[in-house]
Amino acid sequence: MSENSAVGAAILSASCNIILQVFVRILSSFSNAVIFRLITREALGVINVRLLLLYSTCHCFSREAFRRSCLSRFDKKSLEKKFNLLWMIVPTCLICSLLMRYIWLYILEEPDPNLVQNYSLGVNTVIFSVLIESLAEPIYVFSQSYHFVKLKVVMEGTMLTVRSLSMVICLSRWPDQAMYCFCFSQALSSLVYTFSFYAYFAYYLNSQHHKISPLLITSLHDIFPKFSKYFVEWEDLCLSWSFFKQTLLKQLLTEGERYLMSFFTLLSFAEQGLYDVVNNLGSLAARFILLPIEDSSYLLFTQLLTRDKKSQSLENISMALTVLGNILKMMILLGLTILMFGYSYSQLLLYLYGGTKLSAGIGLTLMRWHCLYVLLLAVNGVSEGFKFAVMNHVEIDRYNKSLVLLSVGFLTAAYCLVSVFGSSGFIIANCLNMLFRIVHSIHFIQEYFQVPIYWWWKITPHSLIVTILCVILGVTSISEVPYYWALNLANCGRCKSLAYGFG
Repeated sequence: MSENSAVGAAILSASCNIILQVFVRILSSFSNAVIFRLITREALGVINVRLLLLYSTCHCFSREAFRRSCLSRFDKKSLEKKFNLLWMIVPTCLICSLLMRYIWLYILEEPDPNLVQNYSLGVNTVIFSVLIESLAEPIYVFSQSYHFVKLKVVMEGTMLTVRSLSMVICLSRWPDQAMYCFCFSQALSSLVYTFSFYAYFAYYLNSQHHKISPLLITSLHDIFPKFSKYFVEWEDLCLSWSFFKQTLLKQLLTEGERYLMSFFTLLSFAEQGLYDVVNNLGSLAARFILLPIEDSSYLLFTQLLTRDKKSQSLENISMALTVLGNILKMMILLGLTILMFGYSYSQLLLYLYGGTKLSAGIGLTLMRWHCLYVLLLAVNGVSEGFKFAVMNHVEIDRYNKSLVLLSVGFLTAAYCLVSVFGSSGFIIANCLNMLFRIVHSIHFIQEYFQVPIYWWWKITPHSLIVTILCVILGVTSISEVPYYWALNLANCGRCKSLAYGFG
């Protein structure tokens, strides 16, 4: 594939991701707001923290390493071996899921049956849904390698839409059966997701599109494993193993606060439910704006550069550096904008989303800390994505060793900070974690490109823009006058605050 085609595919991927993710996340946020009003905070804590942590843990341990190692372009020589490697996701998923099931059922504290019923059914349903979705992984990775950029967002968007709508409909009918509603929506969405992938490719391979632009496969039979003397490529297997070890550490860093909540019960299930609602709302920007850009950037860098630095084209290296600088500058601007507006409008957003039980107290503090976290997340996502796109398995193993120390430091800091600041300590610890990872990525980029120091100043926003954003922060903060809240004239106060922001 040409460099221009790779850049075009990455831009199209980012655009499609952003558009659909905005729609999906708005729908998801709406459904979560409805669910928050229909079920108890204890049930919300068990479902959104404990069970969805099980879901993300099983998925991350079983598929992420294979996805990253096999995302490069398929060719005739490696086609069979790559599909063989991708089908190893299923047994890996089975082993990981059974191990996690034992931990979730017999080691972690079980919720009070009087508050949350059918906990074991929820665990078993999550395991079932993870196994079903693992069956779609080979065809998912193949489609991404061939730049079916719209397919991914459509399938994932459909799955999330089915899950959210079915959950809301069921809870509206049976609000006292939260776990049954969750199990039904979880299983249904996973079945729809996997079936849709196979149905789409069964249709595509028999359509005119395939005749015009043929793929390396001619039927669904071609994606299934073929047993031969050389089952997989040794280099791909080593790379998968390196990514797997890294994935364990990265998952610990990404979901560290939830592991601490689940294994050490630092917060009650009700407190976990409140934290999760604010955390999900605060990370909306990261999910539907930042994450699609990060994914598309990673895909672009894997197409422009190889993991063997010696064989790089100077033109590709120059293009990669230019693109990386532009994306980093854009992400810094996005993060600063979210921070400046988010600080002032956090209380308004929480009130509109969940009423006074969200906008008062710890919920407001959590949301404001999230605004800072999103800025750091924006920078880290792209810089770390580039790093992982060009590292070979030796460099990844070396980086994994530093992640071990970072993981221990993060968990220790989170445990200590929670005891001092309450649930806000989790977000503060995440901010420190992001800072350390950004510093490491900057050092790697500096060594890789050998860029002069002034290059880093070129990607930082202009001082005039920073000044304007600071003025905006001051004006919008003043507009959020507590006087209106104290006199129960909240609507007037909020309208005035909005007027300052949009004027």
